[in-house]
Amino acid sequence: MEKAGIPFFKKADLDASIGVFFDGFSKVIVAIAILAGTFGLDGGTIFGTMMPGVFLTVVILNGGLWLYYRKIAAYRGDPDLTAIPAGLQAGRMFIWLYSIMLPVFLSTGNADLAFKTGVLAHLVGGIIFIIGAFVVPVILRIVPAGALFGSLAGGAMAFLIMQSMNGVLKMPFVGWLSLMVLFVIYLGKVEVKLPAALIAIVIGSAVAWISGVMGFGAVTESLSNLDFYIPHPVLDIFNPQVVGSMVPFLPIIIVFSLNEVITGIQAVEQARECGDTFFTTTKPLVLCGLASIVGACFGNPLAVGLYWGYPGWKKMESGTGYHLGIVALYALVGLTGLSAIINAFIPEAVVLPILVFVGISSYSQAFEVVDKKYFPAVIMASLPVVMDFIVDNMREGALPGFTAFDPGSAFVGLLVGCVFVFIIDNNWKNASITNAAALALTGIGMIHSPGILGTAAYAPDMGFVQVYIVLMIVFAVMHFVGFNQKKTA
Repeated sequence: MEKAGIPFFKKADLDASIGVFFDGFSKVIVAIAILAGTFGLDGGTIFGTMMPGVFLTVVILNGGLWLYYRKIAAYRGDPDLTAIPAGLQAGRMFIWLYSIMLPVFLSTGNADLAFKTGVLAHLVGGIIFIIGAFVVPVILRIVPAGALFGSLAGGAMAFLIMQSMNGVLKMPFVGWLSLMVLFVIYLGKVEVKLPAALIAIVIGSAVAWISGVMGFGAVTESLSNLDFYIPHPVLDIFNPQVVGSMVPFLPIIIVFSLNEVITGIQAVEQARECGDTFFTTTKPLVLCGLASIVGACFGNPLAVGLYWGYPGWKKMESGTGYHLGIVALYALVGLTGLSAIINAFIPEAVVLPILVFVGISSYSQAFEVVDKKYFPAVIMASLPVVMDFIVDNMREGALPGFTAFDPGSAFVGLLVGCVFVFIIDNNWKNASITNAAALALTGIGMIHSPGILGTAAYAPDMGFVQVYIVLMIVFAVMHFVGFNQKKTA
């Protein structure tokens, strides 16, 4: 049945439902891997409390946006109106995990307290999100952009890039390989029908299973989480211990929530630039905040917001109904424990590259939106967060993965930079040659080894040996088949 000629769901909505769902759910997979692997949080909390809470958040956000944009479509008599996409938001989600929940866990050893602190942070962030929907334009006129985005860049570098790279480097064969897949798609501008994050996760997980890194023990154990779960209130987040644990992180919560309000405003502006000038920002942003508040009360620490990408969905002729499809898909994974089985097939090192990319994008944003003359201010504003992160983690010895870059770090930096330049230029031949050079330097012990060839300390990291061999071959094949080659003038 249709109202005023506006379809509930149409064919193009199916593609949008799947695309936006996997865009968000790939982040959920990362969060589950971190909560279970790093924090040791029990399956009952993750799949019996958090995931139903995530589903309820999606019901309010995407269900609410479906009603909101359907009402606009009916008012305008436009059955082809495309709704602005929305869902789980990478930036704040991983900032909550790494800059709030992880420090609490490392200082107390209490995974439950860390989780509840993150849930309360999500609730407070939702309140700030609603306030920000009204006051951000004023704030942007008061606080210099260089200071605001510089602080955000520091957080992105510390909590997203550096923290995640630690996990990637601890398992380089699958972690570094997944990172390369993700960056080839994103930076190489490779057009794919599935989300790049999903492709990287699938390829990385396949390599992990084929190479014997993963075993079926975790899969068998995950079957015990299959059940039907109903969202239930988690009011214990308001006890004094949790509140006291959350309060020191208020500056982080405020700054990053306001930044995501700006991102939401930009998402709406992106739609307006497509000719849909009647779209407004306040109501969708308030709905995002409301979804966060309610979801947090039911145990969800994972933040939500409006997505960029409206032009693509409009071009595909998606309507408003795809938000309903997203709700249905989250019901499938959020209320059944199915996400536990999915997660059991995926090693943490495979999903962490997604955070690295999100961090790089956030860090780059600071230099894209700020005038060049303020770059020194951006850099200086980013330093305190990064320095604090380094001091805290070095003191606690919490970044063992970084030792992979310790021998020959200057060489490693040069090689990594070359590979990324060649990926951006689609120069697969030179990318292959660079990996061959990295393999040779590893072989003689100049990088990834505490000593050079012929000494007692010689012990090259075989994970990097393997990944350089694979990348050297893969990039060479991509060159010979002319994969995604860019035409040069």
